[in-house]
Amino acid sequence: MKGQRYHFDRLILWYLAGIFVITFLGSYSGLPYLFAALVHLALIFMVLQLSASSRRSDIRSALRWFYPLLLMVPLHYEVEFVGTLLQGGAKFDVLVRAWDQRLFGGHPHRYMADVLPGPWWRELFHLLYLSYFVIVGSGFWLAWRKGRKDGEASPAFLRYAFVFMGVFLTYMVIFILFPVVGPHDDRFLRFHGHGLLGPLIDQLFALGDSAGGAMPSSHVGEAVVVFLLLGPRHQAIRTGFVALIAGLALSTVYCSFHYGIDALAGLLTGPLFYLGWSWVYGRLRGEGSG
Repeated sequence: MKGQRYHFDRLILWYLAGIFVITFLGSYSGLPYLFAALVHLALIFMVLQLSASSRRSDIRSALRWFYPLLLMVPLHYEVEFVGTLLQGGAKFDVLVRAWDQRLFGGHPHRYMADVLPGPWWRELFHLLYLSYFVIVGSGFWLAWRKGRKDGEASPAFLRYAFVFMGVFLTYMVIFILFPVVGPHDDRFLRFHGHGLLGPLIDQLFALGDSAGGAMPSSHVGEAVVVFLLLGPRHQAIRTGFVALIAGLALSTVYCSFHYGIDALAGLLTGPLFYLGWSWVYGRLRGEGSG
């Protein structure tokens, strides 16, 4: 049976096509941009093939529903590359630091570790930072698991995938147009080579992150969106989820991955983008299935 292409598939295809056009037109700047354009062309072909797959209980079927999670890594990693093409390498950290200073009367990332010093606090906040991957991965899986039938996705999952990816891609566009590196120099001075989890996160950051994606904190914003999409009904689960998001927000600042204003912006933009993309999905659903 031939598969069906859903709204979240089309959303991803449109984004990939946009980056393909940007990098292809920018190939005059060098062969790396032509190579990037060809990679995006290959990704477009991959998504077209996966979204046309039949309903089968095999690896390809799993990839058909979970490929958006796999795409998040390269799409996040490339924002500096694409942003350099559009912005000429400009970064807006000076401006964001000024906002941080004005809002907080200082820079929280520089004094949080002094207020809560020591290896135990350091490991706890790095563990909280890693909770982002658990929140995003488990959220996607729970949305898929709920209501599925015969290997086919439920309407709730289709909405989840569209809204979540819409929010994620919105953050990627912001990072490309408004690149902010974040206080990584302070992180190097304060945490480099210390503890168990810190060096592990630095390795993950080097492999899958990109300088320029700091403002707002997409980690915090996406965690908020997962909470809003899942809508946990049990009070204890809701309370635990909120506490985990708060810990994640604080950890991004404590560990000097973000300025304080980045984390605050993530908390504010997450619900805003959720409402915006939920509205878009409602309009699309009114025009047809998927």
